[in-house]
Amino acid sequence: MRNQAKGTELDVFSNKAGRANSAIFDVLAKEKPKTIKKILKQISKYQGLEEIYYASLTKRLHSLHETGFVGEVKPAEEEAKGQKRYELRIKAYLAMFLKENSMQNILNKATDTQAAQILLTLLNVILSEEN
Repeated sequence: MRNQAKGTELDVFSNKAGRANSAIFDVLAKEKPKTIKKILKQISKYQGLEEIYYASLTKRLHSLHETGFVGEVKPAEEEAKGQKRYELRIKAYLAMFLKENSMQNILNKATDTQAAQILLTLLNVILSEEN
């Protein structure tokens, strides 16, 4: 019998940058929004990311921002200007959910109505992309 992965394999969590992305998502999901310095301090505690550089993290966050996984938060007037703060977007929460749940498991648990809603949502995403 073939051993199935727990969740859905996604590009955002694959390759070398995937470990950093996963740590960034984890940190921002627990407490948001955060500055790059605060994110760096927390993800440097993750195994394999102990020596991540500020510049590397900045590039990662820029890439995640460009792809819609994280967003910049406008600073309040009383906060220090110039330091960007980041938070997760809905797309990141969806990626985290799909990472932990296989589509097969979702289909097994879904009612006909829920399956129809999922199908309509997915079709809407794909068809709007083609137009």
